[in-house]
Amino acid sequence: MKKILIILAMTVCLGAVANAQTKEKDPSKTIQGNGTIVINTTTLCNNVEGFMGPTPVEIRIRKDTIADITPLANDETPGYFYEAAKLLKKWIGLTPAKGLDLEVDAVSGATFSSNALIENVRAGLARAMRKEE
Repeated sequence: MKKILIILAMTVCLGAVANAQTKEKDPSKTIQGNGTIVINTTTLCNNVEGFMGPTPVEIRIRKDTIADITPLANDETPGYFYEAAKLLKKWIGLTPAKGLDLEVDAVSGATFSSNALIENVRAGLARAMRKEE
């Protein structure tokens, strides 16, 4: 009986450790070996939608400078989305803090896509700046 209780207690403890590790894992932020911070807004902004659905982006930050922002797979109309995605260049070269302060206007004719991209970038930059818990 004592062995069963010990095994049961160990199982409960291991399950609690596994759950704690799962909760701490944040898929939206990774740090590469060279120190580049990569933010993926797929899960971070899953409720932010353009005209046809979510418009996630991947943000790469090197040495506290926004190096690249790439739109990820989405269902937006390609022609309109292409015009909206041109906005992403406005953040390149800025620090995440300056990027959060940047005022960006939506592209006329692609307002939904533009606003969704802007919101994804802002949320991604805020995530990049947040210290790990």
